[in-house]
Amino acid sequence: MFSLNSKFSKNVLTLVSGTAIAQAIPLGLSPILTRIYSPNDFAIFAIYMSIAALGTTVVSLKYDLAIIIPEKDEDSANITVLSIIIAFIVSLILLIVTFFFNDQIAKFMVDDKSDPAILSRWLYFVPLSILLMGVFNAISFWFNRKEFYKRMAASKVMNTAGMTGIQIGLGSLGFSPFGLLLGFILGRLSSVLYLLGKFKGDKNTAFTKITNERMKALSNRYKRFPYYTLPAEFTNVISNQLPVFLIGKYFGGVILGNYSLMERVLNAPITLLGRSILDVFKQRASEDYINFGNCRAIYLKTFRTLVLLSIGPTALLFAFSPFIFGTIFGPEWRQAGDYARVFSILFFFKFTASPLSYMFHIAEKQHFDMFWQIGLLIFAVISFVVGIVNNSIMVALICFVGSYSLMYILNLYLSYSFAKGDFKS
Repeated sequence: MFSLNSKFSKNVLTLVSGTAIAQAIPLGLSPILTRIYSPNDFAIFAIYMSIAALGTTVVSLKYDLAIIIPEKDEDSANITVLSIIIAFIVSLILLIVTFFFNDQIAKFMVDDKSDPAILSRWLYFVPLSILLMGVFNAISFWFNRKEFYKRMAASKVMNTAGMTGIQIGLGSLGFSPFGLLLGFILGRLSSVLYLLGKFKGDKNTAFTKITNERMKALSNRYKRFPYYTLPAEFTNVISNQLPVFLIGKYFGGVILGNYSLMERVLNAPITLLGRSILDVFKQRASEDYINFGNCRAIYLKTFRTLVLLSIGPTALLFAFSPFIFGTIFGPEWRQAGDYARVFSILFFFKFTASPLSYMFHIAEKQHFDMFWQIGLLIFAVISFVVGIVNNSIMVALICFVGSYSLMYILNLYLSYSFAKGDFKS
């Protein structure tokens, strides 16, 4: 059971308390944002965020996921530095690509009735967003290894507070939709600077043992991450962002704006609360798996916690989301509530399965994850082809939610098998 006296529970609560604040800030202020920015503004921002998400997936070639795994701190320190170096190189390459192809990318992403000029200008900021996320992730994984959960929670609060405050301020001054973009970048920058300050202040001796030879050796030792995890997660991001690209291209900005608000509201507990539990789970699960060959006990404890946390919100969304969205965000956003009712089912399975899927990395079964992600992409494409053929966004979303829910059930089965120590090579 979830005992408040256990170390695991205390660590979860440390992150949850901070991330609950981080989650409450943008959600609590969203009714202001939706009255400052239009659905079309949110549509442009959603496309930008989706493109940035694709780049963020490749920014460190997924070596940052390996930071928590080695037994020795000096090995983790070498991987941390390696991840940051790769992030700079990848961001520079993406900046060059953006310089030559930003107009073509922008025209491809929007429908024929929309002006691609705004998105074209925004694309120059994508490499910066990706670099900031690469540095943030690397340092966060190091702090996760050292169990500095208060710092991680504080960085999330700083990010969302800065982002939302700037978005509201600039939007109120008439900088629409650019305020959405600048708020996102400056919010992330503030959290990165905070983590860098704490990182520098630690003066950890492990970072005095950084060598090119050791980084090269560790990059080979954990090559499964770029070989299997990278294509798997890139496929996953494409699958998750595909609705944004296709809705914007075939159903228009108003529908995409409503969809993006729905996704933002429903993903908040998954990305913040779910990741907080993940941050603690992966540390404890990694230790147990190394020491005992399995981590079944902590897996089941985490599973029960996730189910208990998700049942209430799922029922609430399914029953009342159209009324909730229309009342809180304004009448023009009621359509987002219709989408939220459909997605409440997927919310339950995704919230429960996502943190536990880290077992694919702990057990070094990334190839299973890669094939699972390919399955997600196939179902996503089929779902939206059906919706586009029928000229119905609801048909597309219902197919998408149904197929994805089944895939997350399969994911839970596989991750539990790995936690028990099954399928060991």
